[in-house]
Amino acid sequence: MTELKAVTTAEADTYFTSTTRNAKWENTGSAKASLMQEAFRLLNQIAYNQEASCPGGSFADNWIIANSELALALHNNPTAIYGGTVADSSAQGALKKNKLGGLEQEFYDIKDGQVVNTGRFGPASPIVLQRFDWIWDLLGCYMPNVSLNSGSGVIRRVRS
Repeated sequence: MTELKAVTTAEADTYFTSTTRNAKWENTGSAKASLMQEAFRLLNQIAYNQEASCPGGSFADNWIIANSELALALHNNPTAIYGGTVADSSAQGALKKNKLGGLEQEFYDIKDGQVVNTGRFGPASPIVLQRFDWIWDLLGCYMPNVSLNSGSGVIRRVRS
């Protein structure tokens, strides 16, 4: 297995020139290098099969895209991984009540035995995939040890 190479700021600059997000990337200014290091550190915690035959480009191309996009996403939301308020990840099941300022939502109670999946990845998956699940669209084929939530993703309702 080939050691993963950190994506350079120059490679990210080249990638972003072909996207509609180039102006946002240029606005990151002097933070580019540290954003790229953080993106690499987070993505490097996952095992990849770089030799896998996957549709949608080579591993090398998708690696540059994933690192670059993650760096920009981290700039746009610096507390997404660390420092933000995160709900208790040990709680499993449906959300009963949600409150933000004056807005409040309350949900019915799910009966025992019904599965509720609230995202593509569960609490055992790498945190970077939990927060930025679109990475799977770029590199998922190359991640042999990571799987999507196995539930149906459907919330069943109970008529009373």
